[in-house]
Amino acid sequence: MAVRGTKEDTKNRIIESAKKLFAEQGYQKATVVDISKQAGLSEAALYEYFQGKEDLLLAIPDLWVSDLLDDAKEQLFGIRGAENKLRKFLWWNLRRIEQAPLDAKIVYLFLKTNANFMNTPVYANVRKLYGYLLEIFEEGKKSGEMKQELNSYAARDIFVGTMDHIVTRWLLKDMSYSLFENLEELYDLMVDAFRAKTPLGIEGRIENGASGEARADVRDERGTEAASMAG
Repeated sequence: MAVRGTKEDTKNRIIESAKKLFAEQGYQKATVVDISKQAGLSEAALYEYFQGKEDLLLAIPDLWVSDLLDDAKEQLFGIRGAENKLRKFLWWNLRRIEQAPLDAKIVYLFLKTNANFMNTPVYANVRKLYGYLLEIFEEGKKSGEMKQELNSYAARDIFVGTMDHIVTRWLLKDMSYSLFENLEELYDLMVDAFRAKTPLGIEGRIENGASGEARADVRDERGTEAASMAG
């Protein structure tokens, strides 16, 4: 057991060393020799754990993404309404990225552009994670919050693409500002494309957390409709 623990510790040390060097120097510049030195190992010893630099790159985010997947269901538990779930998913995801910038940098700047990424367990978990978005959009269509003709896969791609742009821009600008700057405005612009424009859609938003002003607006609309019918 002690030997197993030592091997696991060594493997984690290699991963942490590679993560640091990839984030600081970039994937292309960092070498196996650099990583082995950072980890306090010989190059030969490193190869006992990983086949090379690409193998390391593909392994680094595995634990982080797996943890995100485990946490997602818990974060969405008990939240009513598709739109509220979308907001929670976005805020939670960006918060986790701010808390793990090295992992995020490797995933967004290096891993997603790697040709072998789609063949990794990490990619499979990313697909599962974004599968929650498909469920949310389908829920929104059933509740009337979202357009009935909405293509859930296209909506997911727009949502994920927007998140990717927000995160990539933040990373390229050396994380010099908060990911949450102007996020509410951007969220509203994006989600407005998915919202139903019918009274049913408005009512759905009210039931799931819309403001008192929105409630008043709906009442006014109903009053106006009643008056015109009476006239």
